[in-house]
Amino acid sequence: MREYLIYKIKEDVAEEYFGKEIKLFQLFLEEYKTFTQQKEVLMKQILYITSPLQLNPLQSFIKQMLLSSKGFQAEVHSFLLECEKSSARLSFSERYMLLQSVGSFEAETAIFENIRKFERCFFAMDFKYYRYGWLNPLKARSGYGS
Repeated sequence: MREYLIYKIKEDVAEEYFGKEIKLFQLFLEEYKTFTQQKEVLMKQILYITSPLQLNPLQSFIKQMLLSSKGFQAEVHSFLLECEKSSARLSFSERYMLLQSVGSFEAETAIFENIRKFERCFFAMDFKYYRYGWLNPLKARSGYGS
């Protein structure tokens, strides 16, 4: 099973860390793996650089986009998409989304595509395989305050 945590990073932080995504990933990974007193400090840093999810608009948007997909089911706090050779479940919390998938990448790709259409600055991480990145790649600043 593949598992991704998806956070909404504040826009100014996202712009600052464009091209330095490894540093964001390392912060989240360290918090995920830590069971010491340092966990509280790491969590405060994560709360500072992330935004709470706007759950109602986000869930409504994703549901509307996936409603016509064969194998889509809306559940109490999650969505399930089952394709021919894959399935993916997207669960929601106040601060992040959790995407769990099995099989081919078809179902998870469909969900990722719809999340990225909702808003920029979503950052997904797979701690098991050390994969991470923006769902909607940011553009590099063009300098001189623009």
